[in-house]
Amino acid sequence: MPDPTAVSSTLDELSEGMIAYEEELADEIGELAKQRDWQAIQDRTEYAKHIRSFAHKIMALKEEWDRLNGLDDATAPETADEVDHLPVTARTRWEKIGDKIRVQTEGGRSAYSNVIPVWLFKDLALAALNQIKASGYVKTADVLNVKLDTIVEKSDYKRAPRLPVYVTFKVLVKEGVFENPDRNSHRYTLVGGNENLLRRFLGELG
Repeated sequence: MPDPTAVSSTLDELSEGMIAYEEELADEIGELAKQRDWQAIQDRTEYAKHIRSFAHKIMALKEEWDRLNGLDDATAPETADEVDHLPVTARTRWEKIGDKIRVQTEGGRSAYSNVIPVWLFKDLALAALNQIKASGYVKTADVLNVKLDTIVEKSDYKRAPRLPVYVTFKVLVKEGVFENPDRNSHRYTLVGGNENLLRRFLGELG
């Protein structure tokens, strides 16, 4: 019998891709606000509403698929609405399994997960550090721009290169290494400007 978890994982990746896309869209709207381009802000905000609706449909498909195949967690204590309104870092769990990092995020009645190699996680984190040193902050799009070729050529995320970047940032925020002081800008910095905190964390990954 075919393994239904393969489809579930694909829907996971699609959901994560939508989240990463929404982050980039929010960055774009933030830049438009600085330019006081009110019409463009209105247009992109309306577009963002459609994207949010589309993302919810994808999650609903994932939940339906998991229920159909007995993959959902019927014993979860929180309701779907309660989980959806928690900050993403509060809904994120991760663990190192061999030479890979598995990151799981609760979403509604189900959870979606991604697995990325430790080497790629470290590479993306150090690319983010270099950007912080150069500009004082980093965005996920900055890291994607400089590491796109690496992700496409050397990882399993050829079709969704945003995902490992987004997942790396989630873990670093979860562990108190990165922070987002201005939540409207999606600009991340080192907590306390402490580069050693990041290097120590990466060193502990082996």
